Amino acid sequence: MFRASVCAALLFLSCEAALAKDLGVRGETFPVSEPDLFDQIAAKFAALQEAGEVDRINQRLRDRAIAAAERPPRVDGIIRTESPRAFHYDPTIVLKEDIATPDGTVIARAGETFNPLDYTPMQHRMIFFDGDDPEQVAWAEARLSNADVLVSPILIGGPVLDITRQWKRQVFFDQGGKLTGQFGITQVPAAIRRDGDMLLVEEVEP
Repeated sequence: MFRASVCAALLFLSCEAALAKDLGVRGETFPVSEPDLFDQIAAKFAALQEAGEVDRINQRLRDRAIAAAERPPRVDGIIRTESPRAFHYDPTIVLKEDIATPDGTVIARAGETFNPLDYTPMQHRMIFFDGDDPEQVAWAEARLSNADVLVSPILIGGPVLDITRQWKRQVFFDQGGKLTGQFGITQVPAAIRRDGDMLLVEEVEP
């Protein structure tokens, strides 16, 4: 069987050799002369650097980063309070899967409810305001000065670093509207505090 396979292979190669022909040169050929892509990029970068354009680009990027830190994009859909309202927010969550310890012991099962307020006193409050509205800034500053508990000031728009420097304390920014979206806040100024096993959200006039 092996000898038959070898003979068949030799016969195939012999036929290929017999059919192969030298067709000659059908046209003039040239060596590949395309410039190296990396060399082109390096040369362009060197030209930009020599002209000072790289420094200008870097400066523009730094300016944009500083501007974004000083004044992040304001939260869309939040207006100055026109109709004051108060409502409760239930922080209870429903577990989507079992929670187990490293040794495999299940301590909570999927479908069970969990209220974080059952495990923390949460004495501090959150206030949301527009840093471009002088009345709201004054409202927030008054609540920080008169509060007997920790208060977290959170901007939905305005110069966050400028206000931080003026007040000499940390002022936060609701990046992307994550907090206002979670708590259902649509008007500012607004305040959130604990009320039993729920959170009380109040949208008020400054």
